[in-house]
Amino acid sequence: MQGARSIALQTLSFFDTNGYISFKKVEMALSTLSSSDRSFCVNLIYGVLRKRIRIDYELSRFLRKPNKLPVAVRNALRIGIFQIMFLDTVPEYAAVNSSVNLVGVREFRGLVNAVLRKISDTGYSNNQPLNVFYSHPEWLVEYWREVEWIDDVEELLEYNQTPPTQTVLASGKEDELIEKGFIFDKSEYSELCTVFQKGSSIENLETLDEVEYILTEVGVPVVKHSGSLTGRINAMPWLLHTLTRDSLDIASHKAKTLLKSFSKEHNDFIYYSQAITREENDMAIGVLGEFESSKMGHFFSERNIVARFDGRGYWLQPWKAPLVCYVARLRRKK
Repeated sequence: MQGARSIALQTLSFFDTNGYISFKKVEMALSTLSSSDRSFCVNLIYGVLRKRIRIDYELSRFLRKPNKLPVAVRNALRIGIFQIMFLDTVPEYAAVNSSVNLVGVREFRGLVNAVLRKISDTGYSNNQPLNVFYSHPEWLVEYWREVEWIDDVEELLEYNQTPPTQTVLASGKEDELIEKGFIFDKSEYSELCTVFQKGSSIENLETLDEVEYILTEVGVPVVKHSGSLTGRINAMPWLLHTLTRDSLDIASHKAKTLLKSFSKEHNDFIYYSQAITREENDMAIGVLGEFESSKMGHFFSERNIVARFDGRGYWLQPWKAPLVCYVARLRRKK
């Protein structure tokens, strides 16, 4: 039976080779593990993807050409560095030894052992560029710096590095949540509950997109655009390694097509975008010349949501809204 670290290594190596994660294969592999080992494995996979740019920066301090290493060896090193740097629950000697054991070739086992021991003994750098510290591609950080509607780019980068919480409709089930071992609190934005730690399975416990849930209170149709998903990087850290500048233009075209199609059937609707790009938001709305924006500032402020209006829609800000996203209410001109 494979262990948690072995499954994490295979998943990360598959991603490097193929550019995507086979969630079906991961789920099958995870099903063989205990509950605690499943959580640990998922933490390794998502954690390495979330911190990979910073991890690779540390790796490059001790190896001249880490990209020349076999994929599995490189990911064994990443798993080890992630545990040393970010997992206080794993002793450093265990992080080193377990990573060495992931490598089959003796020559590379020695290299992995030497590099991880150096990092463990000498510590790691705290003087990196902003994009490295928050493990984001440099082009994306520079792109967001130019979006004036983002209040604080560093807050957004930190938000993206924080594992997401889950929001559930738990009305009347609070006692059961406590009994099943859930750690949760009432959301400050709606009647939903924010789950910080899952417990045992609860029947009919509904997980909801809190922004979408809140927007239904307006009483008009909501059209949802996923696109580049740049507002969901904290939940999908692989995007940090698959997004390109060109992908934003492709997503923008999809947003415009979606808006044109939806506007043919509706005179008053809300555009809800899970993307944090100008191309998919205010610029996409610009194609609807026969529509005008309706302000929603009061609606958001009543719910303690901080949102910046750009003339067409609202940019919901990190840590001050249920999710980072873009929302616009559009009405056909009379």
